[in-house]
Formats: sequence, C-alpha cells, structure tokens
Amino acid sequence: MVKKVVYFFCFYFFLSSIALQAQSKFKVGFDMGYTYSNLNANLSNLVESKYSGDYGFGASLTGEYTIRKPIFLKTAVSFLQKNYTFRRTGSRLGWYTKYYNDFLSIPFLVGVTVLGSADISQGLWLKIAGGTYIEYLMRLQRKGQYIALTENRYKKVSETYDFKKNENMLNRFGYGLQGELSLGYSFKKWTFYGTCNYQYGLSDISIANTNKNRQKTIQSYMIAAGTSYQFN
Repeated sequence: MVKKVVYFFCFYFFLSSIALQAQSKFKVGFDMGYTYSNLNANLSNLVESKYSGDYGFGASLTGEYTIRKPIFLKTAVSFLQKNYTFRRTGSRLGWYTKYYNDFLSIPFLVGVTVLGSADISQGLWLKIAGGTYIEYLMRLQRKGQYIALTENRYKKVSETYDFKKNENMLNRFGYGLQGELSLGYSFKKWTFYGTCNYQYGLSDISIANTNKNRQKTIQSYMIAAGTSYQFN
C-alpha cells in the first residue's frame, strides 16, 4: 500500500512539473454538495443481511492546469462523507448499524474539454476527466440497534470508533479509480460549474482480510456545485 501511494505522488508531481514548465493557465476552485455511497461485500455466508447506500456531505478545494488545449490536469483536497448501512432482514428485521465515515481524499486526474474551450473568457463548456485517488479515513461513527438475546429486546448503540485500539482491523488508507463530468459557464476569470464524481474503491476496508472473494470496497458518488478563479 505504501509503495502505491508513493507511486501516485511521484506520477502526480511529474505531471505537475510538465504543466508548470509549459507555463499553463491555473485554476483554483471550491465546490460542495451531496455524496451517496455503498459498501460492496459478499454476504453469502451471512443470511438475512444486506448493505444499503446512504447520503452524506462533500466539499473540495480544487486545482487545475491546462497543459495544451484541450488537455488539463486536475487535483483536489476533498472532505467526503461515505456513509452506508448494514441491515438484517427477514426474521431479524430491525437490527441495523449505520456507518458514518469521514474521509480526506486526493484525486489525480487527466481530462479533456469536449465542449467549448479550456481557457475561454466567457461561454459554456463541458469537461470529462479520469484517474486515480488516495484517501484517509479520519473518523468513523456507528449508530444502530441490535437484539440483546439475554434480555429479548433491542439495544441502541452509538459510538465513535477507536482507531488506536482498532479492534476490527480497519484500513484507514485507501485508493481507487475516479471519473468526473463537469459542466460550467465562464465569465472572464470566474467560472460557475456543476460536477459529478464517481469513485470506485479498489482497496479493502479491512487490513485483516486475505480472501479476495470476501473483499469489501466502497463506491461513492458526489454531485456538487462551485466556482473557480483562473490565474494567467
């Protein structure tokens, strides 16, 4: 995992140096919106159970270099809530746990402007981008209820996970693939835009899992609106 993170950073700084040497135009932006996430997991060994998606909040501080029309590089520092719920079904209906996960995410994207110009001072544009991301799980909170068999009733649970003990052997570092679609309108140096991001997790949420068939990964969407400023 550490080697992969190092490779990502080396690749990013290499591309950034090319952009700077080319004296490309640089944009700084900020956007915020909603996330929707789900945990993909094989539950064939656990009857009457399922994971369902849940909503959260997201915000990103972005940076973008135009290398050569219409190609650009983009990165960001993003706060993303990737929330999901574990539910029991059938005879165990009513037993559930909601997971509230706060991530710090950094994508490394290469994109192209498919409508309009990458550096127009005024007008409509459409961009697509794709690449990789790395992330760090800053905080995890669990809320829900379960059946206390000895008392024959439901018990409520609400706790913030202790990563110092890390009893469930959770993996705080993750990585995956990311795609982005953005639509905006530029007014001279200012741009207002809407964007949709999709993150496909490749890393297991558990560092103890050695069975690839039992891998648990997070997939997440984010729809946001924001504004950016372009420097010459």
